[in-house]
Amino acid sequence: MSEATSAYVFPFKPFAFLDVVEENSSFLPPRHITADKLQPALDILAPRLELPAGDDLAQRLLEFFADPAVCFGDPDWILQLGQRWKEQFNWFIARNEPILLSILGFPFKAPVPLKTNRKLADFGELVMLARLHRIGEAIARAYTPGAVTHVFAEGSFHEMNGMPRKDADAYFAGLDTMLIQFGYDAHVKLHDTSRIADEVPGFKKVWAEVEAEIAARRDAGDPATVDALTAAAPVTFHLNANPGVSDEDLRLAYLGRSEAAALRGELDARTKQGVVRYRAFLEARDRVSLLEIYAPRAIGLTVSPRPGRIGVRPLPAPADVLPYHGVPVWNPRTEVLEVVYLWDLKRSGLTLEPLLLDSDPERLPFLYEVTAE
Repeated sequence: MSEATSAYVFPFKPFAFLDVVEENSSFLPPRHITADKLQPALDILAPRLELPAGDDLAQRLLEFFADPAVCFGDPDWILQLGQRWKEQFNWFIARNEPILLSILGFPFKAPVPLKTNRKLADFGELVMLARLHRIGEAIARAYTPGAVTHVFAEGSFHEMNGMPRKDADAYFAGLDTMLIQFGYDAHVKLHDTSRIADEVPGFKKVWAEVEAEIAARRDAGDPATVDALTAAAPVTFHLNANPGVSDEDLRLAYLGRSEAAALRGELDARTKQGVVRYRAFLEARDRVSLLEIYAPRAIGLTVSPRPGRIGVRPLPAPADVLPYHGVPVWNPRTEVLEVVYLWDLKRSGLTLEPLLLDSDPERLPFLYEVTAE
């Protein structure tokens, strides 16, 4: 991934060709593939990992998570809290129990046709799941009880951007099917935060209360609150669902053109409300120890690195967009995977072969392969 990080949210990457109307990429006829054809690329993008040698397992785990092959962000943020992390590892080790890890992510496919035309997970999410699986696999080779990463899929965030819950639910169901199909469920377990919000008594009430508190702190100019909301705004702005809005009108609104000023104003207003609700979920989650209910004492991983969380690299460099925000583009000659906004891909000047996965119910490209540059 890009080394640009934020403590609050994975950074937004601007569109590359939003001001370009004419398409210049060439798309070959789609090719159908079976799941086994993806394995060579998966082995490159999610390679086998190993813990470093040593007698102290907790120290080996600490060094493993600080390794550039695993770590996202500054490894010193992990190492400077080394004693804390080792104590948490040792809690599981002393009891000979699987080491529990947790991470938030995988909300839904961005409901933005300029970014992607899919609603279900594709090769980008598959690689991200594979990399989490490789972490558990490596730990299991060094520690018999192994490790499980509990992924809290952020489907509940559909409430913040105006998309139907059924789309977020379908995305989660497809993700879970993918996890099992590729055998990653041995070390990765999925939880749907939409269901969690329904199941945990009183959580939605706390969420609403925290939302009001954050809005009040924002209006009072609290620096930490303003910083967090400001960091999340670009991502949220470009994640709003806009049913009935044409690609052209949305493009002009994104560019800030005067002819789309009304739509831009609407998006700004929705974003202002959405970022508060987003932050409120995170604070409410911690206030009621929500993750502890499903993964007690789990060690927190993140793609928004900061001291106190272990940053993990969701996709290999140079990818700088999360899988759910674009379409996956694989170059077998350079062995590089990038997640690209669909609008930009059509204007990248590349020759691409869309690959359709036989087991994918969506019948849209599961990934694009570069055949000429």
